[in-house]
Amino acid sequence: MDREARRRLEEYRRNEAGPIENTLIDEFAAGEFDRKELIRRAGIFGVSASVIGTLLGALGEAPLAFAGTEAAKAGGRIRVGIIPPPAHGLDPYTYMDQGALETGGIAGEFLTRATQSLTLLPELATSWKPNADASKWTFKLRPNVKFQNGGTMGADDVVATFKRLVGDPASQAQSAFKGVLSPDGVKKVDDVTIEFDLESPTASFPYLTSSTTYQAIILPAGYQPGTFEKTPQATGAFKLTSYTAGNGAKYDRFAGWWGGTAPLDGVDVTYYSDDAAVTAALLGGQIDLIGQIQFATGRPLFGNPNVQIFSAHGATHREVPMRVDLHNPLRDHRVRQAIALTLDRPAIIKTLFNNLSDIGNDSPFAPVYPSTDKSVPQRHKDLRKAKQLMAAAGYPHGFSITLTTEMTGEIPQLAQIIQRSVKAIGIKMNLQILTATAYFAGTQTGPPSGWGNTPWLNAPMNITDWGHRAVPNVYLVSAFESKGVWNAAHYSNKRLDALAKSYVGAVALKDQRKYEKQMQLILLNDTPVIIPYFYNYLAAGNKKVKGYQADALGEIYLSKTSLA
Repeated sequence: MDREARRRLEEYRRNEAGPIENTLIDEFAAGEFDRKELIRRAGIFGVSASVIGTLLGALGEAPLAFAGTEAAKAGGRIRVGIIPPPAHGLDPYTYMDQGALETGGIAGEFLTRATQSLTLLPELATSWKPNADASKWTFKLRPNVKFQNGGTMGADDVVATFKRLVGDPASQAQSAFKGVLSPDGVKKVDDVTIEFDLESPTASFPYLTSSTTYQAIILPAGYQPGTFEKTPQATGAFKLTSYTAGNGAKYDRFAGWWGGTAPLDGVDVTYYSDDAAVTAALLGGQIDLIGQIQFATGRPLFGNPNVQIFSAHGATHREVPMRVDLHNPLRDHRVRQAIALTLDRPAIIKTLFNNLSDIGNDSPFAPVYPSTDKSVPQRHKDLRKAKQLMAAAGYPHGFSITLTTEMTGEIPQLAQIIQRSVKAIGIKMNLQILTATAYFAGTQTGPPSGWGNTPWLNAPMNITDWGHRAVPNVYLVSAFESKGVWNAAHYSNKRLDALAKSYVGAVALKDQRKYEKQMQLILLNDTPVIIPYFYNYLAAGNKKVKGYQADALGEIYLSKTSLA
């Protein structure tokens, strides 16, 4: 034990640390989690690397080590394939699909950035700190950041961005902020300081300001809707200079980027709607990088000596919501359980992902999350029990139902697997497979039932792609809580709502696990949504691509990428 480190730690606890920081220290000292989780949680609460080092020294742990960086070759334009194209326009606060978030993320930046180790890095904010119960957070902004239109970023721009995110009816960021932050809670303290006064304590709030909330790209205070694709006005290493819907986009290096000079001269994006076409483009040399691939549809890329696969382990998954509010058999939770029990999950992940996936247990709590309680029994295929449930619900001979989904990645193959599986319990399942544009078309709010008329939120049963999040809050708030903006099952359980609120506000990891386990058990009983797997996010590039790392959410971050 380092006595000097011990003295500094005690001084920090006495004079600077609040209840949240002291809970973090006490939990680590008691062995509740390892140093990897310490670093992750310290990042959430804005605890500096120097304090972490002091804590490690005081407890006799080895000091932090930092890796060096390799110099990148400058020059060249990287050609990127994005599949599918954006389903709508490019106003960041309206993003809800993979094509849009990949397109916008090349140019845009966030207050913080979530990494593949679930840690947080400063981006347009340099530090953040909670009050005693995590109901108020203060962020310090990076000074002298330039927008691509020539303006200087300040507190007014951040306030305007967040007020739009939480107040504009068209904002899809309510998936993260509903019940957490309102427009009145976003306040300017001074030109480089922002205060977020939350509606309820949220221990992981800094994650919601990161790339995890991919709508939260910081824009100028005077931003006008519909202009993102027309005028460069983000802060990233590359500025969007041209965009043709469904066809492609071009970006040039932004000379005023606060992070220095990016190695690449620019980025040329081509949109694809077919996996075979984008795979052929990479193998044929028309592009250098594919933002997202699937094992099931991109098999020629695996094992090819001219291709490198980029992998990110996370919580990326598919949700199979079943409407609980329609007058059909899916209204009965026993029927929904029966459908879930027909699935052979190990066989599914072998077929679709060659085991590059974790098995799902019909809740959004992926194995990658430290708060996930792994003692909850895994649901397995059990046709005998499934048939008993169907008979008890009054459907011993099955029924007919339509499953609607999108032509994205391996989803059509998953739909076919479900169709074959439920046949064993007498269910005749018809498949309606739409383009991603058609699947996400229409309104998402309002009549007839509160979720508009878009297929993805209103079909009796569907399959939707869900990107990784660094914390499960967004899944809980948007897809499972009553009246969640992306609650495609139209599910409501007051007990789960209360547990979700307690989970989001919990500071201690042991408390998070306590609430999380109860939510898992509720969702296994109710089964409003089937989550069969959490798969590794995969991208592919040729051997010229250097310094690229896959992002489990799907962001294409190219500021450190180069071409050999």
